[in-house]
Amino acid sequence: MNTFGSKVQNDITPDVLKKRILQIGGGELELWKLSVLSDEKVFKRIYSLISSDEPRIAWRSCWIIDNADEKDPKLLVPFIPDIVAQLNVTKNGSLKRHFTRILCRHEIPEELLGKVVNRSFELLSPNEAVAIRVFAMQLLFNISQREPGLKKELAVVLESLIEEGGTAGFMNRAAKVIKVLRGK
Repeated sequence: MNTFGSKVQNDITPDVLKKRILQIGGGELELWKLSVLSDEKVFKRIYSLISSDEPRIAWRSCWIIDNADEKDPKLLVPFIPDIVAQLNVTKNGSLKRHFTRILCRHEIPEELLGKVVNRSFELLSPNEAVAIRVFAMQLLFNISQREPGLKKELAVVLESLIEEGGTAGFMNRAAKVIKVLRGK
């Protein structure tokens, strides 16, 4: 994949690909996103880098994939099990944010619901970045619409988090979610 100008080629080496991903700036994200959406080889190469041991490479690759999935949510449907598996083991905050954001756009397969629910409750921890907590809350809310038994538990946990305090934005969002969960 050559990203000079608007030309995209697949003959780029893995090291050069990593270097280019780290140099993305300005409007280049749009080019990368379109490349991922239009070329399966490019998609596979970028997606494989999400598992990189280099945190910035993993994060930026996931950023590209997340943006492409936002444009075409069918893109990642076959990869939801892998994303759930990676969400359950990653310590990388940027990946947690992107994985939860991605999962908010998708219906979670029944067999993965328990893993996603458990991990999402863990990610509500005040030790996590606010964006991760907000996406985890949204993901749990989305699942509760399908699994009504989860509504009460989520409301109780969110009420507890509000009592503990936090950013105004998180507490405001949690209060709004609780209202909907409680049917008010």
